[in-house]
Amino acid sequence: MSTASAGLAEAYMIRKVYKEKMNKMDNVSEKPMNSSHEKAEEKSCRRSAFASASASASGGGCFSLSMFKKIHPNTLGALYINDRVTPKTSPAITHLPQEITEEILYRLPVKSLLRFKCVSPSWRSLISSKQFIKTHLQRSKKIESFADKRIISICKGRLKACSLSSLFTEPVTRASFFNFFPLNISRDIVIVDSCNGLICVLVDACRFFLLNPSTREFKELPDFFTGTTCPKNVGSIRAYGFGFDESSGDYKVYAVSYMILVIGSSIARVYSLKADSWGRNLFFKDVYMFGSAKFVSGKFHWITDIKRNSKWEGVCFDLKSETFGTVKQPSCMEGYYKPTLAVLEGCLCVFSDYAPIIRFDIWIWNEYGVEDSWSKYVAISYPSISCEPLLPKAYNLVTPLFVLPSGEVLFTYGLDFLIYNKKDNCARQQRTVDFDHRVRATEVYTESLVSLANLNGMI
Repeated sequence: MSTASAGLAEAYMIRKVYKEKMNKMDNVSEKPMNSSHEKAEEKSCRRSAFASASASASGGGCFSLSMFKKIHPNTLGALYINDRVTPKTSPAITHLPQEITEEILYRLPVKSLLRFKCVSPSWRSLISSKQFIKTHLQRSKKIESFADKRIISICKGRLKACSLSSLFTEPVTRASFFNFFPLNISRDIVIVDSCNGLICVLVDACRFFLLNPSTREFKELPDFFTGTTCPKNVGSIRAYGFGFDESSGDYKVYAVSYMILVIGSSIARVYSLKADSWGRNLFFKDVYMFGSAKFVSGKFHWITDIKRNSKWEGVCFDLKSETFGTVKQPSCMEGYYKPTLAVLEGCLCVFSDYAPIIRFDIWIWNEYGVEDSWSKYVAISYPSISCEPLLPKAYNLVTPLFVLPSGEVLFTYGLDFLIYNKKDNCARQQRTVDFDHRVRATEVYTESLVSLANLNGMI
């Protein structure tokens, strides 16, 4: 049965049960109601009748807002549209309490909400409102389900995405091409990071774009080099980060450009989406930063200095104060080879191969800013994933991506997606279609309604 058919079938079932309950209630009530108290009581009965009908149609029992989880995402839209076509059939359904309507809509995926904008002008206004977008996103982040999460990767210079839930639940996962982004054919495209459903990419080491794959919107940022002493043809952007400044409600991009053949010459600037412009030069001493920063607790993080004795140091940039700081290597992480940063469950992580090269470990910073709160999250031996380490030709091709509520860890190893089970100490490989064998970078993002077209609607 198609998605639309399933929604309509459930809608008609609810309407049928609702009508039966209303007929019984009307047969019992013969006395005319004059007082406002009696009318309010009747209105309450009608609400309860619809709720009870919905629960009955969905196989539920007593009414509560949680029972709407069982209702098909298209049910509410099917009810409303059908009532508009035949308003005399059951007029009370078109007058659902506003709080119940909003509660149902908050629980729906982004794809359904985008379709339901066409139901009525009032729904379009509600779903497009700043408060609704903010609340829906906050709830999506709290839900342990990963139905609203997707994976984006770069394959042969093209951006492709697939469902995260499909990787965990389906034998084969198919990827789709970002056909709404015209520059999705560049040989030099980098995923900077994702935040609140928006994805920042860098094209040809000089052009930044913000994308929302859910709403199919994209925006090119102003030229980074305009107003600087570094011409575009002699500069190259090599360090970058993307995140949301909660103090100002603004999305920001930090970028560092190093001038070719000019040692020690560099430019670092912060872009503000609200102002739609790049700010002043902000660089940290003579520290060399490279690659994509990891955004945690309102700060960008890079590992900047790795010495021969496996000692390393990190640097961080605070989006609110626009100041720099350092992150020292914890004493528990000595002896690791080429550590790399990641983010798991909202916490900063360090993952690396352990010397001698027999396994890779993931360490997590449980309480940001507290030095002794680092703990080993998982240790995965190479025999458990049925392969030998890819060193010395390459290193750190293991990249953790996501953790299930059950504790299973999704990660990439070279060109493959694997899911590691800590209890069994084994990993299974997930088969993908349309992800070719040149996957370079992978990120997990949450679908959202955040619009690039309406800057006043930012959250």
